[in-house]
Amino acid sequence: MKKIILLFAATLLTATTSCGKQPSTRPQTDAAEQPATTADAAPSVIKTLPISLQGKDIVDAIGKEFKGKVVVIDFWATWCGPCRLAMKQIHDIKDGLMAKGCEFVYIAGENSPQEDWEQMVKTIAGTHYRLTAAQWDSVIRTLGIPGIPSYMILGKDGNAVWDNFKTGGYPGSDVLQNQAEVALTKKAATK
Repeated sequence: MKKIILLFAATLLTATTSCGKQPSTRPQTDAAEQPATTADAAPSVIKTLPISLQGKDIVDAIGKEFKGKVVVIDFWATWCGPCRLAMKQIHDIKDGLMAKGCEFVYIAGENSPQEDWEQMVKTIAGTHYRLTAAQWDSVIRTLGIPGIPSYMILGKDGNAVWDNFKTGGYPGSDVLQNQAEVALTKKAATK
């Protein structure tokens, strides 16, 4: 009996810490599992990137677009339970960081079904990009992202100042908030 309980606990822990690079066969669930939007109902904005952009150029383009702002980038997928759980946990720090000038950007790929993605992003305040399969694969490979969710923070100059690509998974609200606030205190480098 103890072995069954330990096996169940280990399986549950593995399934809830991060998602691999391949989509789950788990069906989309009800709205109770959907990420929470911010209290102020900040808008959800869908943007596209040129298909020619690949790998790190995708992050560079986002950095240029939001130059002067600190950007928290969330690499996620609609089918990823840990991604959705992390979005709920971020909810507690998101409004405060947005009020200080932090932007939230969400990047998913075509492995997130279009209809599911369109429904979910309506409830997630921030800027959303849905990459082509080739773009998704190139950004995951180029940046060395081990699985999702994974996070990156861009400083005001548009360059990466922090990421959790060595470990993946949700680093915790305290870590994410601290890293974003450190980036918010730094001035953008002038060229």
